[in-house]
Amino acid sequence: MTTTPKTWRVAFIGAGTIVQKGHIPSFQRLPNVETVAICDVNLARAQSVAEETHIPHAFSDYEQMLAQVQPDIVVVATPNVFHTPMSIAALEAGAHVLCEKPLALTYGDAKAMMDKAAQVRRVLTVGTHYRWSTPMRSAKAHVDAGFFGDIYAARTVWQRRAGIPGYGSWFTNKDLAGAGSILDIGVHALDRALFLMNYPQPTTVSGALFAKFGTRGMGLGGWGMDISSPATGARYDVDDLGWAFVRFANGAALQFQVAWATHMAEQFVTEIYGTDGAASVSHREGVELYTTLNGQQAKIQVEVPNDPLGSYPRLIENFVRYVEGDPTAEIVTPAQALTSVAIIDGVLRSAAEGREVTVESQPLYSPLIDTLQTSNGEIEPA
Repeated sequence: MTTTPKTWRVAFIGAGTIVQKGHIPSFQRLPNVETVAICDVNLARAQSVAEETHIPHAFSDYEQMLAQVQPDIVVVATPNVFHTPMSIAALEAGAHVLCEKPLALTYGDAKAMMDKAAQVRRVLTVGTHYRWSTPMRSAKAHVDAGFFGDIYAARTVWQRRAGIPGYGSWFTNKDLAGAGSILDIGVHALDRALFLMNYPQPTTVSGALFAKFGTRGMGLGGWGMDISSPATGARYDVDDLGWAFVRFANGAALQFQVAWATHMAEQFVTEIYGTDGAASVSHREGVELYTTLNGQQAKIQVEVPNDPLGSYPRLIENFVRYVEGDPTAEIVTPAQALTSVAIIDGVLRSAAEGREVTVESQPLYSPLIDTLQTSNGEIEPA
């Protein structure tokens, strides 16, 4: 007897740019997905996006949407402060959840989210999509093949000259965002490095945060928002540059640098340093490998294939395959997501206290159950 393949019904909490340009088209391209509802506190925006993208239902109340539509998958893409309560509500409603970065503002909140996902046997992951870019996949293939030997250090940078998003919006409001560049592009830069380092266990973090541009109405850009000039009384009380140094239990170290605005040249690069080789992985220039061949220093420019889809559709494609039970699909795992949150949490605490802080030395996540998906998307004990 043959069974009919499941159609995954997807709903979106938040109707902003990332949902419109990233999530909706990435889900709608998949043959086994139906986008059924969208919710936004601005009902007119939700209705407009629904009409443009042929989504049948629009709501202003996410709890009403969850109860009425009962989706299989929920995307949470709202101001950062709402990620935890909205993700937990979606999990309790029986949905798998793809939460935009950052997963949560604190490690405690992120742990509560993952524990809830394990309790209700649903999948919760975070949208750090750059690990699915072709340069990152190529670099990770060399990591897995042992090209670098022991990776003992890394440096990851995402630095803009003028890229403060949504000046005066929730992005620059600490009460809604929690922080600025460190919780925005910083989460992406961090995941790139940790992914290539195979997510070692962090032990200590030392961080510093600065706000030298946004407070003067400088460094503005249209990154992801339509607000690119300061409005009268616009609020800006978050960081626009963050630096950190992370130590790991295996002896490795990470230098971590992000900025929405600086006077320095733009950079988006991750470097890894190993006993047998090193690499520079750039979003634009691709992958450069460095090693010694026959006693001579060698630089190898890796030919990276073009991916017409891009990293966002790849993340979502893997997520859907994962909840279907495909063992070859890859997501950001609970342990990985929580390790990233723990480091960012440490950066924020270190910057506030002006000293190095300790990250929990024990493994950051011991799930209630091992995550082995069945064909209908439920989690079973392995």
